[in-house]
Amino acid sequence: MSIFDVMGPIMIGPSSSHTAGAAKIGYLAHRVYGKPISRVQIALYNSFAETGWGHGTNKAILGGILGLRVDDPRIKRSFEIAAQAGIDVTFEQKIDPEKHPNYASVTFRDADGSHPFVVEGISVGGGAAKIVRINGAGVDFSGKHNLLFVTYRDTPGMMALLGDGLGARSINVAYAQISRNKNTGEAMAIMKLDQPCPDELVRYFRSQPGITDVVAINKLGSEYERTEED
Repeated sequence: MSIFDVMGPIMIGPSSSHTAGAAKIGYLAHRVYGKPISRVQIALYNSFAETGWGHGTNKAILGGILGLRVDDPRIKRSFEIAAQAGIDVTFEQKIDPEKHPNYASVTFRDADGSHPFVVEGISVGGGAAKIVRINGAGVDFSGKHNLLFVTYRDTPGMMALLGDGLGARSINVAYAQISRNKNTGEAMAIMKLDQPCPDELVRYFRSQPGITDVVAINKLGSEYERTEED
């Protein structure tokens, strides 16, 4: 047990689970999305929904989405900062007993409201949080690993393409998960990597026929070191 397990994170209060954890969900969600933000819809569930406004959960998760750390005093002005940046922000409060008590869903959209990208996460206490679903696919991501997300047409040879590209650069895959959508014909590969995926490889993958999106996320630094192992 570290001293941080006893004392909790350095943060803008009042609650580690409802404020710091929410800020980290937002921060991780934006890292997963990996694009400039135009419109974002945030749904807070259960305890987040019932007490979130009093604990500043709404300000915290938006601050994280804007890239603010949990100890950044600007979190209190996250709505103002988003408005100044021209970001359209909406909130919903929901109750769903089947979801975690501290659950949030973040939907990013293009400026015209198209191309929804949904990231869902939970706050697990002590300022720790993790992403549990991306566009409906179950994941377990708390920032402790380098990740690569690739969306592609579900055709033969795509995993070989990805594996060859990574292997040629001596990048080892620690874990891989594949999800497929039979209705759209698309698939998503989520890979934990022992080394970061370089920008030139991301560009190479994006240039390949059949690949529709690539997001590479380096593991978080010390500012979000207090996380659950994924």
